[in-house]
Amino acid sequence: MLSFQQKRLLRRVVASRMMQVVLILILVLAGYSAYGRYSIAMEMANRQETVAHELAELEERRASLVEEVSYITSERGIEAEMRRQFDVAREGEQVVIIIDEAVEIAE
Repeated sequence: MLSFQQKRLLRRVVASRMMQVVLILILVLAGYSAYGRYSIAMEMANRQETVAHELAELEERRASLVEEVSYITSERGIEAEMRRQFDVAREGEQVVIIIDEAVEIAE
């Protein structure tokens, strides 16, 4: 057990201004570190939300591309693409070209 003199010395050291300054510095550093971790956590939460939104958009795009590929690989899709790109017609079909009403040319 500590003697009276030692207890008094310990109490004087703990209650000194220097010890209070050290404790305040430790408290400030701990608060600064906690704030830094909090700001990083908020940034990561925002990034996670952004990535989740991008993932949803990419999944929608993938679904539409899969649908388009399945259509294009079907017989009807192949025919539609050929007609669209090459202006072809089947035997017995006729191609009709629609022209707007005649436009008068100013001389």
